[in-house]
Amino acid sequence: MKKTLVALAAVAVTGGAFAQAVMTGSIGYAYVQSQTSAGATASGIGKDDASLMFAISEDIEGLGKLSSSMGIGLNTTDKGTVGKDLSIKLDMGASGSITLSSVLGTNYVSQGVGSVGSAAYASMAVGDTVSGVGVFSSRSYADVIAYKLPLSESLAVSLSHSENADGTTNTAGEGKGAAGYGNTGDYQRYNTFSVDYKVGALTLNAGYRTYDMAQNATGNKNTRNRAAVAYDLGVAKIGTAYEQTTYTYGNTLLDTLVAVSVPMGAVTLSAQWGNQTKSGNASSSSDTSYAGSMYNLAYALSKRTSVVGTYVTNQSSGTSNPNAAILWLTHSF
Repeated sequence: MKKTLVALAAVAVTGGAFAQAVMTGSIGYAYVQSQTSAGATASGIGKDDASLMFAISEDIEGLGKLSSSMGIGLNTTDKGTVGKDLSIKLDMGASGSITLSSVLGTNYVSQGVGSVGSAAYASMAVGDTVSGVGVFSSRSYADVIAYKLPLSESLAVSLSHSENADGTTNTAGEGKGAAGYGNTGDYQRYNTFSVDYKVGALTLNAGYRTYDMAQNATGNKNTRNRAAVAYDLGVAKIGTAYEQTTYTYGNTLLDTLVAVSVPMGAVTLSAQWGNQTKSGNASSSSDTSYAGSMYNLAYALSKRTSVVGTYVTNQSSGTSNPNAAILWLTHSF
């Protein structure tokens, strides 16, 4: 449920119209029982999420609708706050929209179109559940400028430029900013062209990405292709996605996923089955394949409160399989 704050500090006047700030947030706790690839076990209960999001919008004559949002993440009581996603968007209707944002990117296969909503509480990216259990690469923060143009009611294209620490973690919870990243490590800028198509029960997305500042190394990216499809059967939603990254050395990383989500009144059942394959590396020992799965049961106690059970595992040949069982209690406002 959204709370509208009409306060003097949050009111802007444009042509006699008032802008209203909207505040939303969530609080979550989880119990986790996990086992590492070495067979070590751990369990405990603690805070999973505590965050606030503020949003405001106004109409700008002759341009369109301008909206912005900013998030704040709350650490434990003695460790203050961290920055969360923030953005400014200008929606010009048929002429398209321009967005400036600093965000934690989604995992394309595990959280995108092909996931059919099965990653509402967790994804199979490393770090999104329990460290070491995820199949896909960890997510990263980016500063992004994007332009999206609707070509019809069903079709839209977009082009974006991102400055980020792709494949790394920014503990500040935001992009690096105007200073840029420079040509070091995984700090590669990239441009992405995407196509979105939706008609009836069918949703499609496809994209192509090029990286700059690449060197002839197995860790520097060159291009990325990806596509995802989802279909709503009524009784269930099914989806699939793939993403292939080619590095300047010639090695590749391929992520694939199949997902299903089944709504049953207050209960929603969902599952993901994913695979990551690395090939063409300088050392054959670096060519690996991982398969994993995630199963969820979500029960809505109300429109704002849910209990969610998750089991996730990562199956790699030659080692015991890391896995985790998680029980969430989440409350939004």
